[in-house]
Amino acid sequence: MPSNPNGLVLSNWHMLFEGFSTSTQDFYAAVEQAVRERNLPEISMSRERFKEGGVGTAEREYLRVRRKRIAFDICSAPYGGGHFFSWWLARVPPRFGILVSLGIFFVAACVTGILLIMTSLMRPDGLGGVLVALVIPYILYAMVLLSMGYLMQEGLIGDEEGVMMLPIIGRLYVFFFNPLTYYRLDTAMMFRDSVRSAVNEVINDLREEKGLRRLGDEELRPDADEAAATA
Repeated sequence: MPSNPNGLVLSNWHMLFEGFSTSTQDFYAAVEQAVRERNLPEISMSRERFKEGGVGTAEREYLRVRRKRIAFDICSAPYGGGHFFSWWLARVPPRFGILVSLGIFFVAACVTGILLIMTSLMRPDGLGGVLVALVIPYILYAMVLLSMGYLMQEGLIGDEEGVMMLPIIGRLYVFFFNPLTYYRLDTAMMFRDSVRSAVNEVINDLREEKGLRRLGDEELRPDADEAAATA
């Protein structure tokens, strides 16, 4: 599947209704209300503008419903004599990426350099020298790694999937920050199904208002497996 401007697409659904018209803004507002009525925890809603193509092309507005690194990007747009609806389930990349990671490592390197200088100035057999030379650097690096793990889990830096593939660091990251539990998987599926249900509900309500039949489960089924959509 393609990548959208802000993430990797995991799944998609779309349908064009011929001879059908509605207001895009009213549809987005109705979906927002349907999502709010479900009282979903840890979510945010926003309007995102994606370019239709390359540089200089127009932008199209989508409704985004997001939980951690997973987002639904929902589209409503007139097309010819009909109206087009779609949603994209996407994994959102980190906002600051490698720059924050490099900044953290730079600060750690600077502090380590200062500690080494302090060590060289202290008596090697003194308690302070032993503390600075042995204990403090380990504490420092532990704090740096924990900070980076937290920022990565929150989607602020780094590529979580890439880190999880590393032989030793990946196992430590999963153990401390991202264990694959039944709860985590169930919560991700509850978010996915709840937002999908809200979108389907609004679409079918609009169809009923126009005197059209409600869409069935097969017609509302996404185009790809969503098993990877965890957060």
